[in-house]
Amino acid sequence: MATTRILFPQSLAAALIIFSLLFMAASAQAISQQNHKPRNNIQKNGNATGKPRRPPTTAELAKKIKSASFVKEFVSAHNEARVNIGHTPMAWNYTLAYFAKQWAKKRVNDCKLIHSYGPYGENLFWGGKTHWNPSEVVKFWLDEKTYYDPKSNTCVTGQMCGHYTQVVWKDSVRVGCARLNCYNGKGMYVICSYDPPGNYINEHPFGDLANIDNVSKIALPPL
Repeated sequence: MATTRILFPQSLAAALIIFSLLFMAASAQAISQQNHKPRNNIQKNGNATGKPRRPPTTAELAKKIKSASFVKEFVSAHNEARVNIGHTPMAWNYTLAYFAKQWAKKRVNDCKLIHSYGPYGENLFWGGKTHWNPSEVVKFWLDEKTYYDPKSNTCVTGQMCGHYTQVVWKDSVRVGCARLNCYNGKGMYVICSYDPPGNYINEHPFGDLANIDNVSKIALPPL
């Protein structure tokens, strides 16, 4: 049986060889490019690890430090006055601070010194400049000592002294404060909440009335 042979023109055979070589070269290049391609689809295979957390920035750290300083300064300013007359130092309480902040948020539009009439003792402050540090605020309250008569347990006529008596109220041992800027640059609003509350009618901030004479002679430290 005769075998039929199909003969290709030499030009066609040469073209097929060249095409094969080009195809192999293109395939090799594609494989090379694929091997160097970043593997962005690892998550699809369930092998991805979480993105590394960046370290906190200097600004974020400073904010935390500022917050800690804010708390420390408020507590220290209260306790300098309390310890000086033999009362238990106050401790910062975040529940009180949260309550104070929520009320301050409601007042930043007008910054009026309106009390919340909540379950805690309360001191309010407003100042026209946009920054007041805690020591300045507490000193403003403590300056009312001049208008308080411990023997009669009353304020001088026409003057306020309730902020002072709340700061030094013997049974108030927890404090939490908030400080917010008023809208439209109208100053700063500050509120401190106290637990247990003070300034009960017919009760004395110093508790033991036998110490009234000694208390009235003690000068508050400069803040």
